[in-house]
Amino acid sequence: MSWKIYFSDVPAGFLFAYVRAHAAGHVVPVSQYFVDAAAGTLPQVSFVDPMFGGDKNTESDEHPPANIQVGQQFVAGVVNALFKSPNWPSSAFFLTYDEHGGYYDHVAPPRAVVPDDIPPMLQAGDTVAAFDRYGVRVPAVVVSPFARPHFVSHDVFDHTSILRFVEQRFRLPALTRRDAAANPMADLFDFDRPAFRHAPTLRPAEINPAQLAACAASPASNGGGV
Repeated sequence: MSWKIYFSDVPAGFLFAYVRAHAAGHVVPVSQYFVDAAAGTLPQVSFVDPMFGGDKNTESDEHPPANIQVGQQFVAGVVNALFKSPNWPSSAFFLTYDEHGGYYDHVAPPRAVVPDDIPPMLQAGDTVAAFDRYGVRVPAVVVSPFARPHFVSHDVFDHTSILRFVEQRFRLPALTRRDAAANPMADLFDFDRPAFRHAPTLRPAEINPAQLAACAASPASNGGGV
């Protein structure tokens, strides 16, 4: 299976020793994503990282205090490049976040399958718990020729659902009990009748200059965010 991580400033995948050891030819600047998309040479699995650092009007990960317009413009650029790519007819793009947008969710996180037999590395004073419960909800959007139009799923997914989708697509074994039990998000797709065989045309993701200036003038905040 071919793969690449396209990074804007810091490759998030470098948290993992395997990625660091196999970075050559696999971990590349995000500018290469647009080259590969235009040429139809995207790998079978791609990760596209936003910019995690910089000032409020440069950072594109939408984490406070960053201007979310900048992040949304980045996403639009990535998606539009895929729309125009020869790879589009066989693609599935997953947009999601590693955190939610605050400190509260009125829906209690459900219990989850414990991934393995490795206990949490707790420090003195930590709450005693196991990896047996999901966190609060985060947004997830699927962009694909096979995506069901105007469809909102009410099933429970987690981040390993994307991993499970990849495992099923390429007939790979699960890495843990968590992803083995994960919902592979199949109900989001109709592989027999692609509704978006021809990619849609989206309006340009323009940034409001007044809001950009207001964001630059506002005091910094590191509150919870996506």
